[in-house]
Amino acid sequence: MKVNNDITQNTDEWYAIKLGKFSASIAADLLMDKKNKGYKNLIDKIVEERVTGNASESKAWSGDKFTERGHELEPIARTDYEDRTFSTADICGVIERDDWCLCSPDSLIGDDKMQQIKCPIFNTQRAYLSILNKFRDTMTDNEIMCKISSSYYKQMQFELMVSERSVNAFTSYHPKLPAIDLDIVRDEPLIKQIETRLEEAKKEVIEQINLIKQL
Repeated sequence: MKVNNDITQNTDEWYAIKLGKFSASIAADLLMDKKNKGYKNLIDKIVEERVTGNASESKAWSGDKFTERGHELEPIARTDYEDRTFSTADICGVIERDDWCLCSPDSLIGDDKMQQIKCPIFNTQRAYLSILNKFRDTMTDNEIMCKISSSYYKQMQFELMVSERSVNAFTSYHPKLPAIDLDIVRDEPLIKQIETRLEEAKKEVIEQINLIKQL
């Protein structure tokens, strides 16, 4: 496992190091039934990028107004979190597990914590707050996170697997609404499932690349 903070997220260098690798953002697709289109598309993407060394021609995506909004608000959300929690959240570049797997958390906090920042629109944040208020006294942070978004939960467990850290702080920020902070701890059964599926997916990719080489 290697932490690389010399790389800035969303730059050409960052996109280049992610080519042909499984990253945390695809955790939900990775864990799908293998007959599902999302899983098949993921395998196809990794095969193409490892063969060509370029971004997949069919999966190229440069973001939209929501990702741009997130990029603008993320620094504000990070500072707000630091002020509220009296902690230091250091910007992170990339954490590489090996030549196949990496993640890009938004921040590293101390030696054993990391952070995932989301900056949803008003109605989405309002819906998240409704879930939090309904279950905060009866559910753990992990369980509430699954209610908010199972995809985010899987992404954050993938990040914990790669980083070998114990806690992933979920911060959901909107400038006109209360912020949400959830400390997501390691879900070892799910992490084991991710690791198993990663090995299976890698074998599929290698098999398909070998078939291409035989043509």
